[in-house]
Amino acid sequence: MLIAEAILVADEAWVALASLHRRYPARDSFSASEIMESAKREKAYPELRAGLQPHIYLHNVANIAPNSARNRMFFKIPGGAYRLFRPGDNCHHDRKGKITPRREDLPAQYHSLLDWYEKDYARLSPLTSDEDDPVLGMWGVGKEIWKEGGDAFVAKERAAWEDAEAETLTMRAWKRIAAHQGAEFLTKTGLRFTYSVEGDNGIWFNRNGKRINRRLGRGEVEEAVMIAPVGNPTAFSKFRDPSYLYGLLMDSRIRGADW
Repeated sequence: MLIAEAILVADEAWVALASLHRRYPARDSFSASEIMESAKREKAYPELRAGLQPHIYLHNVANIAPNSARNRMFFKIPGGAYRLFRPGDNCHHDRKGKITPRREDLPAQYHSLLDWYEKDYARLSPLTSDEDDPVLGMWGVGKEIWKEGGDAFVAKERAAWEDAEAETLTMRAWKRIAAHQGAEFLTKTGLRFTYSVEGDNGIWFNRNGKRINRRLGRGEVEEAVMIAPVGNPTAFSKFRDPSYLYGLLMDSRIRGADW
């Protein structure tokens, strides 16, 4: 197992997608949930970090407007799937970042992926041209999207994923959460609690018949799902009620066979 901080989050996402390309050479693109599952399988970092998901659908994507990170590692195709970026692909004019991980930043066991990318994948012709790439027409739209704020953009991206994918990891988890509301769960220290689901908006934790704090939004729950499994509640410290959230997501009724 690699030591903490041995690989950058952006590079971990690249490894996950590059591994899919090599494992399934007949396919030209993969969904965000497939890339997340690949990251879990590769275990380039001991635990999935909260930043991995936004790197997949935002920070690494060459042909959408950047928000802080300007990497050009992924290319988003019509329909919402992703492939690795190739030199010559259309790119948002504000994207100036790296196309692949730097070899010195990548653990040695993944250097063969860089060799494959440089010798094979990068030599293939881009799949689109300036004339027929529908993403180019979205540049102006992207500016309007960011006027709404990052949270609004993420919400729209999540909605698009749910339309495009029949059953993502977070959707499966949310269904199980909804199905078990009212049942009794335990924190790591053995405290008993229940919860209730407020439509698609989020959940309320209850202790001794009393509602606890504020509602935990569905987006926060889904972000926590993408981090799971974790070893202790402190891994969820960025969220409200981490002890109850840990007790919920680490329970076998909610985990299923997903994490």
